[in-house]
Amino acid sequence: MVSLETLFNNTTSPGSAGIGGFGSSVGLDFSETQLVESKARIEVEDVDDDLKIEVELYKNALEAAKQAVRNFQSSSKPFFRPTDYFAEMIKSDAHMETIRLRLVEEAEGLKASEEAKKKRELKKFGKAIQVENKLQREKETKRIKEGVKELRKKRKDVTKLDGQDEQEFDIAIEETLSSNPKKRAGGSSGGEPEGRKKTRTAREHKFGRPKPKGVTGRRWKENTKSSAGSFEGMGGKGDGRLSSGTGRSRGRGRGAGGSSKRGSHRSKR
Repeated sequence: MVSLETLFNNTTSPGSAGIGGFGSSVGLDFSETQLVESKARIEVEDVDDDLKIEVELYKNALEAAKQAVRNFQSSSKPFFRPTDYFAEMIKSDAHMETIRLRLVEEAEGLKASEEAKKKRELKKFGKAIQVENKLQREKETKRIKEGVKELRKKRKDVTKLDGQDEQEFDIAIEETLSSNPKKRAGGSSGGEPEGRKKTRTAREHKFGRPKPKGVTGRRWKENTKSSAGSFEGMGGKGDGRLSSGTGRSRGRGRGAGGSSKRGSHRSKR
């Protein structure tokens, strides 16, 4: 095995040539060259003591800085930075303003593009809902027409209809019109329960007597002197007579027809 040893040569010719390059600065003012040559020599006993070497280099540089300050003061040249000094940027303010405007324009364009995309998506979604609602309405209209047509066809088979049958026919039509399960359950079609779509005539026949023609005002159902003793409408068909059916009454058990003596006396009176 051959051991390799590092050889240190103190060659002075390259250093001398480098120093000779500074010869052109001889004779110039210090403010032009700002060159300071230290007169102190660096002497270190132990070349392996790096900390000691760093301290000596620091002292040498500090001594050169102090010498440079004295040289500037002797030549009356300013060398401290002013308090209001700010370093200028390489790019001008006009160039930086152009860059800022370009970035703002790109950001606004991106935002406008995102908003336009959202509007297109909402438009597609709204159009789909409109088409679905239109088809649902057409389907409902077709179902109602078919139901009414079927009821009218069944009605032709009846030769004679009394008032009760007419009313039942109207109620059957109303039930056909309001037989939508969504409407009965209070769905999205209107949220109204079953029976809310009945006509006024059907509701009046079911819950009270119809309003007479020519009568106005809100209190038309209040009793008058002539209506207080009248029993019109109690028979169920508006014939002006008391009901003679076999239904239960207050005086049941007192007669064959279920009417009491008091009731018959009152009717005779």
